Amino acid sequence: MNCKYHIFKQNINSVSAKLSMLIIALFCFVLQLNAQQVANSDANVRMANIHLIAQSSADSVVLRWAPSTAGGWSIANSLGYAIERVAIDEADELADPVFERLNDTPLKPFTLDEWKAYAGPDNNLSAIAAQAVYGKAFIPEPLKSGELSALKNAADELLNRYSFALFTADNDAVTANALGLRYVDRDVQKGKKYAYRVFVALPTTEYAYDTAYVLVDVAESLQWPEPINLSFESGENNIRLTWDESALHSFSGYYIYRSDDDGKNYRQLNDIPLVIATHDKTTDQKPYFVDTTTVNYKPYRYRVYGVTPFAELSKPAEIVAMSKDKTPPPVPYINKPQQISSSQVKISWEMKERVADLQGFYISRSSKATEGFKILNQNVLQKNTNEYVDDILGETESYYSVAAVDTAGNLSFSPVVMAVLIDTIPPSVPKNLTGSIDTAGVVTLRWDLGAEKNIVGYRVLRANDPTHEFVQLTGKIYADTVFTDTINIKTLTRHVYYKIAAVNNRFQHSALTPFLELERPDKIPPVEAVFYDVFVSDSCVNLKWHNSTSDDVAQQLLYRQRDDENEWVLLKALAPSVSFYSDNDVETAVKYHYTIVTVDSSGLKSQGASPVSGRPYDTGIRKGVENLNAAYNPENKMLTLNWDYEPEMKEKYWFVVYKSIGGSPYREYKAVSETERSYIDRFPSKGLSGYGIVLKTKRGGESEMITVEVEILNE
Repeated sequence: MNCKYHIFKQNINSVSAKLSMLIIALFCFVLQLNAQQVANSDANVRMANIHLIAQSSADSVVLRWAPSTAGGWSIANSLGYAIERVAIDEADELADPVFERLNDTPLKPFTLDEWKAYAGPDNNLSAIAAQAVYGKAFIPEPLKSGELSALKNAADELLNRYSFALFTADNDAVTANALGLRYVDRDVQKGKKYAYRVFVALPTTEYAYDTAYVLVDVAESLQWPEPINLSFESGENNIRLTWDESALHSFSGYYIYRSDDDGKNYRQLNDIPLVIATHDKTTDQKPYFVDTTTVNYKPYRYRVYGVTPFAELSKPAEIVAMSKDKTPPPVPYINKPQQISSSQVKISWEMKERVADLQGFYISRSSKATEGFKILNQNVLQKNTNEYVDDILGETESYYSVAAVDTAGNLSFSPVVMAVLIDTIPPSVPKNLTGSIDTAGVVTLRWDLGAEKNIVGYRVLRANDPTHEFVQLTGKIYADTVFTDTINIKTLTRHVYYKIAAVNNRFQHSALTPFLELERPDKIPPVEAVFYDVFVSDSCVNLKWHNSTSDDVAQQLLYRQRDDENEWVLLKALAPSVSFYSDNDVETAVKYHYTIVTVDSSGLKSQGASPVSGRPYDTGIRKGVENLNAAYNPENKMLTLNWDYEPEMKEKYWFVVYKSIGGSPYREYKAVSETERSYIDRFPSKGLSGYGIVLKTKRGGESEMITVEVEILNE
């Protein structure tokens, strides 16, 4: 048989994590024994694990177990279970712990007569469990060709019996006892540890069972915490309660209680525990309960209890909830809209029936018949109102819907109707006309879309002088708010002028916009700058150059390229008059290349100046360590050096410890990694000794030696 042990750890009575070698020896012994039994058994025998959990209080330990398969459960019912215990004394080093048997006869399901006398006639869960064990069985005839369904039906029935039996045992302690799946050990002492094991009491060749183990530290029990995130959703004459399953405390089922008198008295709403049918983590399904016996707007108090695997109730989750009216009022019907002015329309409606809880009406409008509706009245219209006047603001057609709302906020919407106005007003003048011209002579114009919904497009006009007649560029109405034109830029005329007009679906034109003046671009790029001096130090590269001779320079772009890279990177944007720059963001021994691109007021760029190069040199001097000190420990006769160092380099480095004894020259003593800031001399010399720290780098750099002296007296 396979040997398994299960430690049930919750907030209540968790097993101590620090167990002695005695416990390890105990389980190793049992593992060896069961391994031998499995080796001697038939390899084709079906296997079943026994899963065991435990819970203690100050004066007792409750054990719960079950086989892992339906077939294993069925056969074990006839064989029964044996329960054994051994007290764990961590100070005892005995290699062979001795278990004592707690039950004289194997624990089996009660007989039907015993069951009825023990559970009573009103225990519904016990009735289900008894039916699962003793109900009329479906036994298939011998398997014949083409009759596999009989075998499948028998397997399904056994699985159902097994599932219902374990469900009832998880939710009712009386039923668990009657099923032979629960045992209470009352001969325990608070503060002591016990090891329990449960196994099938009699041998069998039909199944191979393992032995289940559990360790228990007897202590005061704590009630399990309540189900989490209890919330509700109001329905009409019903309330839906939902909550989340806890990842730390798994419940077998739930009981729901309700109080109709503000918490003075509660009554249970479900006779059988509510269980979760699936634990599929890919779905968002939550546990829920629907109370269908509520009165709208009356507050109820609910308590939801979780049922633990030991059939005990958790702390209750509590909430106050009420159901609400969800029935909308009758639908209103809109009459034909009437135009009462150039921009106003009157909407009127009728209702065949006006219910007592009718509150009023909301009017909504959209430019489309199927979407985009917006409410026009922020405050609900009175329930005796039946018309509304709307200003369409230049739109020729709009769509309306009237919503009736009751005192509970339920809405019913009328069918959509269309209102059409006779339009005699031209659109407004377009706003925010802007434009630009690129070096190829392509003009791009932009403006804002008009507020009128019936605008179909625009007319674009151009002239070379604002006093001349503007010529229309668009033979057809232009439907966009971005327009592209092409002009000749090789001309003495420096500017070009544009106007636009809006056109609506009645072909009415707005007034022209004020003219937009655009300057033709400069196509000649500026002259490039010229470097005339480069000088370097150990920390920077200094550049000098002659500025561009062009008179429309706007800025200078200084670029840099590392010798080991291919890309030029913008280093600095400089004013037109700057002719010197010191690059301090450099690394020693790295070669850098520089060039300058001059940009004029039109955005044209010169070619890059002929590149120059500079390489900061390496002095080889590096920063030394700080706060070096030495401390001798006379107890372990070792000396510890400590120092500080904040790295400022991008190169590989390390520390070298030097040592001087009795005034002798300092000699290399030990190399220390760059991550260390201390060193222990395990064999310091008596008398006066000196220690020095030197930082060295992969490139050959070196700091000055920082020293400290210490005198160790003869003991």
